[in-house]
Amino acid sequence: MDVRIRILLRIIEERHGMLQMSSQQIGSLFGLGEARVYRLFSAQVGKTLRRHLLEVRMRRAAELLTDGVLPTKTIASNCGYSIVNNFYRDFKAVHGISPMQMRRMLMNAPLLIDRSHISQSHKLSLEHPWL
Repeated sequence: MDVRIRILLRIIEERHGMLQMSSQQIGSLFGLGEARVYRLFSAQVGKTLRRHLLEVRMRRAAELLTDGVLPTKTIASNCGYSIVNNFYRDFKAVHGISPMQMRRMLMNAPLLIDRSHISQSHKLSLEHPWL
């Protein structure tokens, strides 16, 4: 893979898809024209730069949803969305379900821990944290 694309992919991952540069600035950074950046990225990665950025941002959103702590509006903002409806639309386009459906699905998922080695009293505290 072209070293410039590897560097760009690393920057995108480190910033969770929150790239604060225009495509013209990206091109200048690597000594390429704007159109060349897009063509090279697509050829090397197999999808457009825009699609990759979207997928990285939505992967980050899914990670934040698994915590179950932050409100969806805050997650949308953390992923670069000022309009929550746009966030919902993009999330559903990438994951096939809404953020709320994913959160409900994750909250209702069984705890994936082998509990066979845990004492009965400790099992109760895991299943019922208020005990």
